[in-house]
Amino acid sequence: MMLPKIRLFLLLFAWALILSVGEVNPAAGQQKKVVIPPLLSDKTALELLEKGLPLMYGHDFAQAQRYFAEVQARHPEHPVTPLLNALLIFWQHMPFDNFEGKNFKQHSYFLEKTIAASQKMLDVNPNDVEGVFFMLTARGLLMQHYNERGESMQAVGEAKQLYGLIKTAFDLRSQNVELNFMTGLYSYYRAYYPERYPVYRPFVIFFKEGNKKEGLENLETCTQKAIFTANEAAGYLTHIYLRYENNHEKALAHSRRLAQRFPNNPHYVAAFIETALLTKRYDEAAQMLPALQKSQRPLFMAAAQVFNGILAEFQRKDLTAAVKFYQAAENLLLAEKIGYANPYKLYTYAGLYRYYKQQRNQPVAQRYYKQAKALDDYEYLKSDF
Repeated sequence: MMLPKIRLFLLLFAWALILSVGEVNPAAGQQKKVVIPPLLSDKTALELLEKGLPLMYGHDFAQAQRYFAEVQARHPEHPVTPLLNALLIFWQHMPFDNFEGKNFKQHSYFLEKTIAASQKMLDVNPNDVEGVFFMLTARGLLMQHYNERGESMQAVGEAKQLYGLIKTAFDLRSQNVELNFMTGLYSYYRAYYPERYPVYRPFVIFFKEGNKKEGLENLETCTQKAIFTANEAAGYLTHIYLRYENNHEKALAHSRRLAQRFPNNPHYVAAFIETALLTKRYDEAAQMLPALQKSQRPLFMAAAQVFNGILAEFQRKDLTAAVKFYQAAENLLLAEKIGYANPYKLYTYAGLYRYYKQQRNQPVAQRYYKQAKALDDYEYLKSDF
């Protein structure tokens, strides 16, 4: 059976560690070293980022770009310049439905430029806190994309670079709060997966120990003090509390803040509606649904249909009306190749299972149950909306 892609996190590091034994980088130390002025000491640039980043998350991309352009003019050689371009493309087009398309290729191009600029900083000082952070961010995104595309060896290549950087990040956290983002993710997942899935334990015995509590604390620190990673950390905390910790109230708290602050961001709005439904805040979910329905991206169009179905079934107790929404969601999800759609497929199949079970159509009910069960990595089928 294929492993869920996010579980490959530790396996990728394991293979990277194995493949890197005895490896030598012949180019190391041969490049001409270029000193790039730091970003963190530029108060004006940081103030511009504090204005521009919320606009990006709020999907006001044109206005965000105006602030970013000023930062980029002040720091043309710094990795912040290509990373901001990559992030703008990411938030405009995520999830990428076509990894061969122009948008993803441009996004990847700017990530590679970020890596190259970060490497220049690390060539001068391997412990440069900005070089480490921007390198981690760019390589982490690339690993995530390669993983989603099923390109395991490319993902291993990124993981090989990431593990050494993460070990360095643990030593540098006191100098740059943004590094708590990656160390927090590592600490949490390094502890979680071997605990939840003992089969992974042999793969991680050589890795730095993890700690779920410490990982969550690192991410909470980012939500309160970071500039670049505050919203990303809140998004991951929503995901972790919702998917892994079964703490829907904490997931709701983080997702509510993001959705209220960024009502034009369908990713954050969808996450809030899902957590509101799981905590039976049906009125809150219904009030936010029109904001999600504005999106023309297939993933969020399908999500809106799913959430309408859940509201019809569990708030209005009308399963006959709900099935129409579930069927509409199924049609959308089957018509196009949509990334990150498994939770919505699960809810859809589970709703159709309940409908056909009520209709005493056991063959069709069982078919949908099996489809839902195959996707139920987080035991959603135990949830009662």
